[in-house]
Amino acid sequence: MFQEALDRPPLERASFLDQACAGDDELKHEANSLIAAHDEAGGFIEQPAMAQDAHVLLGSDPDGNFGREIGPYRIVERLGAGGMAEVYLAEDTRLNRLVALKLLPAYFASDSARLRRFQSEARAASALNHPGILTIHEVGEDDGIYFIATEFIDGRTIRELIKSETLSLEEILDSVEQVASALSVAHAAGIVHRDIKPENIMRRPDGLVKILDFGIAKLIEPETPERLNETAGFRTHTEAGLVMGTVNYMSPEQARGLAVDERTDIWSLGVVLYEMLTGRLPFSGATRMDTLVAVLDRKPAPLSETPNNAEVLLQPIVDKCLSKDASERYSTADQMAAELKQAREQLKTRSPHAVPATAKRSLRWSIIVVVVGLLAASVGAFLYTRPSASPPPTAAAVAPAKLYWHMTEREQLDFVAAQEQRISAMMSDRLVKLNDDAVYAIKRHVDYYAGRLSRPSESESVRAIYARAGPYIPVIARSFEARKVPVIIGIYLPVVESAYRECHESTLGATGLFQFLPSTARNYGVAPGEMCDVEKMAPAAAHFIADHMAELGEDSESVTLVLVSYNRGAQWVRDTLRQLRTTENYERNFWTLLANSGQLDESFRRETSKYVPNFYAAAIVGENPQNFGLQTPPLSSLTKPN
Repeated sequence: MFQEALDRPPLERASFLDQACAGDDELKHEANSLIAAHDEAGGFIEQPAMAQDAHVLLGSDPDGNFGREIGPYRIVERLGAGGMAEVYLAEDTRLNRLVALKLLPAYFASDSARLRRFQSEARAASALNHPGILTIHEVGEDDGIYFIATEFIDGRTIRELIKSETLSLEEILDSVEQVASALSVAHAAGIVHRDIKPENIMRRPDGLVKILDFGIAKLIEPETPERLNETAGFRTHTEAGLVMGTVNYMSPEQARGLAVDERTDIWSLGVVLYEMLTGRLPFSGATRMDTLVAVLDRKPAPLSETPNNAEVLLQPIVDKCLSKDASERYSTADQMAAELKQAREQLKTRSPHAVPATAKRSLRWSIIVVVVGLLAASVGAFLYTRPSASPPPTAAAVAPAKLYWHMTEREQLDFVAAQEQRISAMMSDRLVKLNDDAVYAIKRHVDYYAGRLSRPSESESVRAIYARAGPYIPVIARSFEARKVPVIIGIYLPVVESAYRECHESTLGATGLFQFLPSTARNYGVAPGEMCDVEKMAPAAAHFIADHMAELGEDSESVTLVLVSYNRGAQWVRDTLRQLRTTENYERNFWTLLANSGQLDESFRRETSKYVPNFYAAAIVGENPQNFGLQTPPLSSLTKPN
């Protein structure tokens, strides 16, 4: 049951188990627990347990295999293990040369169609003639052990080079250009790799780059004539619903188990290029499912600083490779290689010397810290430290700072814009400058708070909200940090949701600081009687937000959608984004929803359109108490217990 579930796209597994288990809750629970363990393990158990047959056949002690002969090959040493099998350095006793010997699981022999397909694909791959493609010497079988003998490459994988941070920008572009050139030859021969990733690309000391495992990524596909998928230039045989490849590098169509063609390799190579340039993956999540959701729905963060300002030239290339719509990607790998070569030549004319890409990354954060510090000091001096001409009645104990209601309209707008960027920086390292309409939307809510605080007769309840928050913040911070969710979200959601009244209950039955409905609370392990317990609710709220971030994204733009989903649900957000995707000036954030509110439902216009601006306003007030006559410190400073 577990294996059948894995052979389906992740988004279809739940419905499959519901049907297959036919009311047997114990069976369903066991299958789900196996799937959860599989997701947590990631690539370690990416292939079926049966793929370890080769290891079992050879014995559990690798040292005991040294000197063993398999066909004409004598094992010299173990090189490693992949998802499919184990790989050894071996000597070809006929030709006195070293080869890499990959031993395949014996269960291939149990399916004659599968075995024929494997042999035909491996032979097709062995016929490819390109210096950038690993040469396959032989496909054979000896005493029930199936093997592939390939050339042995003395080099380092791109994964190792990314970790060591030794590649210059010139070397990064040269490596990816070589891979694209090799892929074009394979694609012309009707072969799609479908598992392009840093582990499957090796660079020799002389700079030659080789793609490993051509044809082997298709080995676990049974031949099913009724499930042949037509592609633009050739046929690719695949089992419906079978998800092939490594999840972080899968194309959207691959993740859905749909037909694939050469453009799926172009997507994967785009992911590798992004990772080599930035040191991080464009799509990732806490689990395999979370990563697949990111691949399907998330827009990756743009390239940050690269040597010689290369992001200006390379961002369009990366964006084209990572288009969710395959028709918008490069149609051939040759096109990608040509644009990479052009970008590389242009960068050479800018600077005759290649600058190590990772050296710049290592300095970037220290430079950002210094620059941000200087900007904060100058902005603070201009906006906040000028003395007030006539302090308000409640300002006697407030530190010298220009109060919000004594600022001009222009100063207020500048203040709100600057503070919105500050709050966004506390949620993500990718900031987006808002247009005037968005700043005004936040400012209206800041004006509301400031207006009540400037009038003593109306200010008590607002002051009480921020005063009540203090005792809860250390618990909230601990829970949100544990889930790697920005603490600032956990601090200011209760301001909007419950005004920090611990056991507040809405007319809908939502209860507690975070206003969970009973059904949501149960889903996150909180019993109805525990919904007023912050020790229970804070971890549940952090878990809920973490799930929505995994689904919708973690950058500052996507986090605004996470906030919307807290109010309306993630499904509403996804459906609405799809509805607006063809809108002019579309960006994947809340502000796009706000700009197009006329196309959305009445509930959005009446309530949801105010939710994110209100959150930012609450955070701006709470993080700048001196500007609003509050006696509390910035709430984010209270994250540690006294």
